[in-house]
Amino acid sequence: MPEVYDVAVVGRGLIGSAAARHLAESGMQVVVIGPDEPADRRLSLGPFCSHPDEGRITRVAGRTPIWSQMAARSIQRYADISERSGIDFHHACGLVSSSPIADKWIENSEIAGGNALLVDQQWVFDQTGISLNNDHPVLYEGAPAGYINPRRLIKAQNKLAEVAGAMFVKEAASSLRHTNSGRSVAGMWGSVTAQRVLVTTGAFGSELLNCSLDLRRMPRTTVTAEMPFNEEIPSLICVDPPDERLDEIYWVPPVRYRDGRVALKIGGSLRNSSPVPQAALTEWFNGDGDPTETEALKNSLISLLPGVQIDSWAQKPCVVTNTATEHPYIGWVEEGVAVAIGGCGSAAKSSDELGRLASTLFIPGGWDDSLPASAFEPILS
Repeated sequence: MPEVYDVAVVGRGLIGSAAARHLAESGMQVVVIGPDEPADRRLSLGPFCSHPDEGRITRVAGRTPIWSQMAARSIQRYADISERSGIDFHHACGLVSSSPIADKWIENSEIAGGNALLVDQQWVFDQTGISLNNDHPVLYEGAPAGYINPRRLIKAQNKLAEVAGAMFVKEAASSLRHTNSGRSVAGMWGSVTAQRVLVTTGAFGSELLNCSLDLRRMPRTTVTAEMPFNEEIPSLICVDPPDERLDEIYWVPPVRYRDGRVALKIGGSLRNSSPVPQAALTEWFNGDGDPTETEALKNSLISLLPGVQIDSWAQKPCVVTNTATEHPYIGWVEEGVAVAIGGCGSAAKSSDELGRLASTLFIPGGWDDSLPASAFEPILS
């Protein structure tokens, strides 16, 4: 263990684990700091992470050309990560998306080499059993679109980072300060020193920085519906879903959860929902989410899958961390300290590329990419 690491990555989620792998595989001495997911979120004081889940949508079609290109780059590396780690995490079941700007998503997909195309609602029903009932155009994206298992992706990234020499501190960091040797990251467990630091703490960790990032932490509720496994159901994104209290929903097809249930996960956003301060997040994660959002999600699922057999329901809270630019913040915020924060609800599928882009900040020559660094510039509040 070196006295001073080249880089300390604070945050062991999807972006942090990817950045740690890319940094370690580039030959840097890396330490990765962050707790495991809580054994019981109801009793934990945090920090909480975004990845305790079995499914997140993956697709190339996205709301901006940059999101589509980041997704395509990540997806191209899925097979390599899986093969070298021995951990499978990607399921290519396709994606249906109903949106007023579906044609723009297709255009962005084409720029990134994707295969999304316009279809009609009858085709969707015949092929998948999904009964769409709004007036928006619909796109379908075949493989490799589908979903990833975020827990398994992080496990794969961590395994490869460790093989490349990264060290791990599986505890929360509570302070970050300048020292004569570099930057000291500390917690109740002790401290480590690194020449430079990358903070990838999602909705949490703002107390580590000397600046305040313009982040909008949006409380969200997710619902899982236990049902028989159905390989014909693709991932779904739907703007203006059946329950008018929601402005958008998504779902991941039925997968097996840790409690043994095979369940479809559905989430979305209530219209006119408001961000919450970081200080309120622990109480939010200790609870059961929003009952109105839960009811609206259930109604939407039952309407979209008429006749579906649902054996049980469950719900839990989560948070989407939005930025002022609608792209993640990746860049320097103070001397020796960079961030990769703000997934905007779309980072899971693109996390390997987000981590790679963040890692280039620490490599001689810095950012050298066709994607403009200005698109990711951190905005301070």
